Amino acid sequence: MKDKLNLFLDETFAPYGDFPSRADVTQELLVNLQEKYDELRKRGKSEDEAYRATIDSFGDVAEIMDQVPHGESEQLEDRDLGKTRKKATRRARARRSPFSITTLKHADLSDSDLSGRDFSCSELTDASFDRSDLRGTEFWASDLRRTSFAGADLTNAAFAASDLRDVSFDGAKLTGTTIRTSDLRGTTFADTTLNGTYFGHSDLREVPFDNQTLEGVAFDIVSLEKTSFRNSTLRDVIFRHTDAKNTIFDGAKMDKVTYALLKGAGAKLNDITFL
Repeated sequence: MKDKLNLFLDETFAPYGDFPSRADVTQELLVNLQEKYDELRKRGKSEDEAYRATIDSFGDVAEIMDQVPHGESEQLEDRDLGKTRKKATRRARARRSPFSITTLKHADLSDSDLSGRDFSCSELTDASFDRSDLRGTEFWASDLRRTSFAGADLTNAAFAASDLRDVSFDGAKLTGTTIRTSDLRGTTFADTTLNGTYFGHSDLREVPFDNQTLEGVAFDIVSLEKTSFRNSTLRDVIFRHTDAKNTIFDGAKMDKVTYALLKGAGAKLNDITFL
C-alpha cells in the first residue's frame, strides 16, 4: 500500500515539477497518509475502502502548493489571473523575507518583529522565537524540532508539512493559527491561547492540553492517542474524523455539542462537567 500511496502523491504533484523540498514534502505527506490508511484498516475497512477514504481526506493540493516556492510550476498559474495575483503577492513577500529555504539552527530570534515573514523549507531546529511578533508568518516544510515559541504572537500563522516535535508553544497566542500535516509529538501548550486554532492531518499523540481553555478549535483527522485534556475547558471544539477512544478528558468542562461529538467518536467521558 505504501507504493500505491506514493504513486498517488507522485501523480498529484506531477503538474508542479521538481520544486524545492519536494522530496521532504511528499515524504511527510506519505507518512500521514500511511498512518490514516493503517487506522482505517484497524477499524475494519477493506483495503479498497481504506485507500479511497485516505486519498479522499487528502484535501486540495492547490491550497498546499500555494504556500510553497515551487519554481517552474509557477508558469501554470499564468493561465488564471487570480492565481497570477497570488504569485505576485508571494514573490513580493519573499523579497521582504530572507528566511525561506535557509538554515537557522540555534538562532536567537526572540523579541523580534517577524510578522508576515516566510520561513518555508528552512531548518530552524533549536531556534528561539520567544515573545516575537509572528502574526501571519508561514512555516511550510520546515524543520522546527525543539524550537521555542514561548510567549510569541502567532495569530493567523500557518504551519504545514513541518516537523514540530518537542516544540514549546507555552504562553503563545495561537488565535486563528493553522497547523496541517505536521508532527507535534512532545510539543507543549502550557498557558497557550487556543482560539480558532486548526489542527489537520497531524500527529498529536500524548500531547498535553491539561488545564487549557480551547474555544472554536478544530481537530480534523488527527492522531489523539493518549492526548490529554485533563481539567480543560472545551467550548465549540470540533473533533472531525478523529478517533478519541484513548484520549483523556478526565475532569474536563465542555458544551453539549462538543460532548456529543466526542461521544460519537468513542471517547471515554467520565467526570465531565457541562458548561
